[in-house]
Amino acid sequence: MKNEKITSKKVKVLGTQQYINANTGELEDFQVTSLQDRDFNFTKVWLNSILQTLDMLGNQKTKVAYHIIDNLNKENQYIGTQRQIAERVGISLKTVSITVKALLNADFLRNLSNGVYCVNPDVLFKGSRTSRLNVLQQYNTAEKPKVSDEEKIANLEKVIATAQKEIQKLKYKSVPIREKTGTDN
Repeated sequence: MKNEKITSKKVKVLGTQQYINANTGELEDFQVTSLQDRDFNFTKVWLNSILQTLDMLGNQKTKVAYHIIDNLNKENQYIGTQRQIAERVGISLKTVSITVKALLNADFLRNLSNGVYCVNPDVLFKGSRTSRLNVLQQYNTAEKPKVSDEEKIANLEKVIATAQKEIQKLKYKSVPIREKTGTDN
């Protein structure tokens, strides 16, 4: 997920109130303000239309995401184990496991506890603005998935292998044609 600003702070003037100055004992007027979180960079979408479109694509992984999104509760949570998802959607447990791991790594989902996942409210939320901000706070306190050292190494090795292939392609392109064919004309 991009690291874009999703909420902004707004200062709202509530009015004035009188307070007793602790040093002088005098009654003084003060302006009272409130700092509020507001949604920022918000786009309204029609969830059913998007979900129907995703479902039409037919990809098994898309069906897992569709099922999770379509079955969120009011706290933006999906309740169910990966095995239950596989049974409900009618696909293999391995595909569900791969898909859920990808959604966790993409910060689309967070695992709150065994069988309880929360969808990132910055990406998708059903409900009011106030509810979204409450769920956002809960989501941000949930632990992000940890990537093991082995996974980090495997990912780096893939990147290095891809870079080495690109280097070889560039080297091959820069070699004159007669050196490539081995002929001297």
